[in-house]
Amino acid sequence: MKVPSRRCALLVCTLLVSSYGVCDEIALKNQPWLLPFDINHPAYPADPDNYQTPPVRQQDTYDFAWQSFIALNWPWKQGGPGGQPDARGKLAGIENNTAPHPIVVWESYMDPQTAFTPPKYWPVEWGNPEFSALQRLSSPPCYSDSYVYGRPFAPGINQPYTNSNVPTGPLVDQNKEFVRVEVTLSEPYFRYIKQFKYYDADNQVIAVNNFIDHANEYGEAPPPALGPSDDSDSFQPLPTGLEYYLRDLPLYARQGITEVKAAWKVLKKEGPNADIPGRYFRRMLQFPQPDGSLSEPTLMGLVGFHIHRVTPFGHLPSTFEHVDNVRVEKRFNDPLPSPMHPAFNPGKTESYAFNRAPDYPNGYEVGGKSGEAGLIPATFKLGDPLPLKSEIKQVNVSRVTPIPLDVQIANRKYQWLLRDSVWSYYQLIGTQNKNLEVPNRHLGPGIPGAQHSSVQNLVNTTLETYTQKGFSCARCHLNAFPHGVTSYPPYEKRFEALHVMSFLLLNAKSGQEKNPLMGCSMP
Repeated sequence: MKVPSRRCALLVCTLLVSSYGVCDEIALKNQPWLLPFDINHPAYPADPDNYQTPPVRQQDTYDFAWQSFIALNWPWKQGGPGGQPDARGKLAGIENNTAPHPIVVWESYMDPQTAFTPPKYWPVEWGNPEFSALQRLSSPPCYSDSYVYGRPFAPGINQPYTNSNVPTGPLVDQNKEFVRVEVTLSEPYFRYIKQFKYYDADNQVIAVNNFIDHANEYGEAPPPALGPSDDSDSFQPLPTGLEYYLRDLPLYARQGITEVKAAWKVLKKEGPNADIPGRYFRRMLQFPQPDGSLSEPTLMGLVGFHIHRVTPFGHLPSTFEHVDNVRVEKRFNDPLPSPMHPAFNPGKTESYAFNRAPDYPNGYEVGGKSGEAGLIPATFKLGDPLPLKSEIKQVNVSRVTPIPLDVQIANRKYQWLLRDSVWSYYQLIGTQNKNLEVPNRHLGPGIPGAQHSSVQNLVNTTLETYTQKGFSCARCHLNAFPHGVTSYPPYEKRFEALHVMSFLLLNAKSGQEKNPLMGCSMP
């Protein structure tokens, strides 16, 4: 949106007031560093046993996504437990320099490698992360399935749906640098894994078999465990925040599960095609290379961000991107210059003057071609060397499905509220949730029920670059089940708990050390 004057900016704010009833920091909640418990319910309920989800509009789901995004990116209280926000902290500001920002909440969560430490090394405890305020190791997702593909996939460099669908290589930016990916999980997710011993794949298999036997015999799901003395031999659903085993957690961690998937690009500080680091949330990261070595500490900028939350309302996936990924967005009164072109395409088209992104038929282009076999960068396996930079081809990216108008309205609201923060350079691409207004017949069985908001093609261009048609969070994560599910359970309420929508449980290793999904090892 082009805004030529401050008067127009005030008009935009006035329009937001009419739509939302507010145009100031009140919209960010009284305690924006606390993850909202549920849609339209920011605080942990006083009576969790009798909690009812408040009435929800679709726009409320966008507020919930943005409020979750803000809380997850609030500064972590350094030296404290993982996930503890610094209530006295401030969101990362806008500075035209290359200094890394302080560690934020989601970065202090646990990585899947630690949560799913092999059973013989348990117990594992949720602890205080050990890294500096500005630099840390990445927490890459781990892929294996060596029975099908030979060697395990290299962690953190391939597109993150590699293990769940089709092997897909990395994204390469305009400076011929590979985008890096990492995953973390919250304390409630860890507590769930610990409570039911799901760090052991064998325990998952036994619990799933018991669940299926009960559902088939009685025509309904087994009742969930309501206390430590309850029979919990059947597989337990992912926690929504109301479970008994979460009630002693600190208030900032008393929600349903949260898992985060983040994408980072190398920030080029000088020379041709230099980035503008001040427009990015920045971190000095070391990440594993495919050959098993560690990179040198590298200045990285956040470009993509998936959030998967589970609340009493249901599964709530949302996805965010940097505004300059596939088109350059100039903000009104922007204190920083705009880049010469987007991070993931050259941007020099006839329509560029109108601030429109190049349009590639399948959302990507390599060497001037799109949609042909062999164009997508090859998947890295563990032990592979990185190619010479001269051999690397940029991947040009556009967005196939536009951001829906109602999501754009929510983005304008929060970008205005965050105008003094680097987070104003980020935008929500969309959410997925149970149908609220208009069923979407295109999605099919879901999480569960009809979905809303870009669900047929809800795609993050940095995390699902090569699957922008007929793909979405739900379409991918419908393939996620615990160990022990050997065929897709029917989309019936009795099997709902097995549709966990999270691939992280497959990181569990067998106590008998014969599990085919063995994860990966860090250098």
